[in-house]
Amino acid sequence: MRGKRLLIILFSLVLVCLTGCVGREYPFKEPIDEIESIEIVWAENSLEFTVIKTLSEEEKKDFLEQFQAIEFYGSFGDPINLYGDSIKITYKNGTYEMVCFYTAEYVEDGEIHFLWESCDEEEFNALLNSFLE
Repeated sequence: MRGKRLLIILFSLVLVCLTGCVGREYPFKEPIDEIESIEIVWAENSLEFTVIKTLSEEEKKDFLEQFQAIEFYGSFGDPINLYGDSIKITYKNGTYEMVCFYTAEYVEDGEIHFLWESCDEEEFNALLNSFLE
C-alpha cells in the first residue's frame, strides 16, 4: 500500500512538472474583451513604471494577436520581481497585469499577485520593438 502511494505521488509530481514545461498562450487573468488598454512601459516594479507608448485600438488588436502567438511557460520557485521593458494590460475594472519576458504579475487594489509566467526574451522584445517603430 505504501509503495502504491509513493508511486502515485511521484507520477503526480512528474505530471505537474511536464505540464509546466509545455508552451501555451498567455493565460490572461480576466477575459480579453474586458481589456481597456495596453501600454508598453519601463517598470521599476508593477506599481512604479513609466509609460512609453499606449497602443491605439487598432494596434491593440494586432498586438493581442501577436502576443497570443508567443509561447508562455509556467515557472516554479520564489517569485522574481518584475523590472524593465514590460507590457501593462489594464482591464475595465481597474485591475491590470504587468508582463515581461521572465515573469508576470496581476495587480488588484495596489496588491501584487505573482503569476509565474515566462517566455522567450528575443521573441518578447521583438514584439515590443515592432510596436515602438
